[in-house]
Amino acid sequence: MIFLDEVDPLSSPMKAKGVGELGLCGVAAAIANAVYNATGVRVRDYPVTLDKHLAHLPRMT
Repeated sequence: MIFLDEVDPLSSPMKAKGVGELGLCGVAAAIANAVYNATGVRVRDYPVTLDKHLAHLPRMT
């Protein structure tokens, strides 16, 4: 985190800018891909919930 000496209207009220959000960009995609690899069902709408997942599973006979 970098604290700014001057006022920046785009920064947070704490007058700080962070880069931690960049590391979180791929987490949801990685989880959705892990669900696909485990079950063979690709859910493309976030959040990946059980009702969306079960709707695409093949019927058991």
